[in-house]
Amino acid sequence: MTGTDAVIMGVGETQKQRPSSESEDFRSLEEYYERAARLTLDDANVDKDEVDGLGVIRTITDTPFTYPGMLAETLGFEVDYLFSEDQGGANALALLSQAVMAIEAGKVETVLCLGADAPLDPYADSDALFPRDPRGYIRNYKDPFGVQGPNSSFGLVQTAHMTEYGTSREQLAEVAVVQREHASHNPNAYLRERINVQTYLEAEMISDPICLLDCVVPVNGGYGFLVTSIDRATASDLTSVKPLGFGQQHNPDVSQQPDVTTTGIRTAAPRAFDRAGIEVEQIDFVQAYDDYPIVVLMQLEDIGFCEKGDGGQFLETTDLRYDGELPLNTSGGQLSAGQAGLAGGFENLVEAIRQLRHDGGQRQVPDAEYGLVTGVGGVTYDKNLRSSAVGVLKRGVQQ
Repeated sequence: MTGTDAVIMGVGETQKQRPSSESEDFRSLEEYYERAARLTLDDANVDKDEVDGLGVIRTITDTPFTYPGMLAETLGFEVDYLFSEDQGGANALALLSQAVMAIEAGKVETVLCLGADAPLDPYADSDALFPRDPRGYIRNYKDPFGVQGPNSSFGLVQTAHMTEYGTSREQLAEVAVVQREHASHNPNAYLRERINVQTYLEAEMISDPICLLDCVVPVNGGYGFLVTSIDRATASDLTSVKPLGFGQQHNPDVSQQPDVTTTGIRTAAPRAFDRAGIEVEQIDFVQAYDDYPIVVLMQLEDIGFCEKGDGGQFLETTDLRYDGELPLNTSGGQLSAGQAGLAGGFENLVEAIRQLRHDGGQRQVPDAEYGLVTGVGGVTYDKNLRSSAVGVLKRGVQQ
């Protein structure tokens, strides 16, 4: 599919927080959703009553059944189309794809897509950060083998890539260092103090070879973006962003011995480029889902920026800064800006939209016209990630 009849006209992003029982800055999930909605509508200069479609996500924060409808009621939205996504880090792109299809099908004209999460609750049990396991998926398929959470899982994935291809921690450090430099220019980033390769190498080891600076910083926060018809967008004097093509892949490689160094992006990316009608060489920047530097590296390989196994050398020899050869995660990404639970993928998508509107401030990519966004989610027991999504975006309304 191509987004021939829909564009993105507004974005919103709340302050990111890590509340404690001693502080007064704790906000509920609904407060983050409300703030994100307000910021997005204000940015798009659209009234709440003009929204006829609403998309939200499944969260780490525990919510009841039919929560999307409850949230619409709480926020005061009367809509013709209500939907939600539950694809982890691919949630943001999945919502965007659904919104575009709904507009192209003539179901609605203006869709507000929201993602918020508040996994850090100083008044909840300490295991609130860990995923629910009502069907015993973790208990039956991970715990017996000593796999204790995502850090442990991706420690094994990174070890496999290092063993097979000679990838080094020094090479992976480039992701963390460059993204922190970008975060230093981003007032919305949670971590803004610059680091260097030595800082990375000396960071506390969490699950060998995963160190502290390989891990995202969990935060509470919310985001939004507004998708509408081209007719409506052209009547506005705001700069819009056009979704050109999407690609998705779920549960890739169902063989008995899957390649843990390859993601579903390998299948999703060519689909997105084919539907967008452009080549990978035309991309001006990449906002890649970044729960770990090794995940960024594997995606760059799978997209086609380099051959499989050459990702480490690519990171080492390519200028990834906002004004370099291939700008990467120019907001600082989730590694530095923060990961708001299952809304984390919004960090990458919202930044892509800002860059294409030339609203990046000190970290603006020069003359950005085409951007690439990825989302990956769902840590599996037999490979790496369950859901993968790729979106190709363009500045302006015309294709």
